Amino acid sequence: MNTITRKERERLEREKDIINAAEKVFTEVGYNGASMEAIAKEAQFTRKTIYQYFTDKEDLLFTVIIRGFERLLSSLKNAVTNENNGYEKLKHLTSAYFQFYKESPNTLNLMNYIGYIKTTEENSVKRKEFNKVSEELAKEIAKVIEEGKADGSIRTDFDTMRLTFSAEFMITGFFHMFSISGKTFTDHFSLNEDNFINFCMNLLCDIFRVQK
Repeated sequence: MNTITRKERERLEREKDIINAAEKVFTEVGYNGASMEAIAKEAQFTRKTIYQYFTDKEDLLFTVIIRGFERLLSSLKNAVTNENNGYEKLKHLTSAYFQFYKESPNTLNLMNYIGYIKTTEENSVKRKEFNKVSEELAKEIAKVIEEGKADGSIRTDFDTMRLTFSAEFMITGFFHMFSISGKTFTDHFSLNEDNFINFCMNLLCDIFRVQK
């Protein structure tokens, strides 16, 4: 059994506090408006302490984004139950994504910044961490689609990975747009937000369903 020393535990706690503070600052003022000084103040540490854990603001953003994707992956895995067929599992996955959006809209919005972070020698390790989580997300969706193909609930006329990537892009794209202007849209047209999102997710899932 692996145990960690009190010093190591304290270091991990400090790191967690810094990441939490960074996420709070990023969501309040945006990446461009955030500063290491503001993050240090929120975490109640000195800037020197912050730099002992993270090289710069981008390093912190990358860390926040990776943690967000890890939480999302965990939510998706927990949403899939053994008694459902592949199509029903796909619906559960979209419901879990919706729930993640409702509980952590600001985090999800930050996660959309991943496309703006360029890979450098300094952040190559973090990029590998992100790629690993991203691949696991794709595998989780692909597994559900394969099960659906096998049990006859999901169409078989397209390649599994093409369906997987299509599902990822449509779901993430929808919630990205909704996090930006969704509330304004639903308010303007007097739509119930939950009903509208559930309708859109069901419509999306029906694309993958075997038509009988």
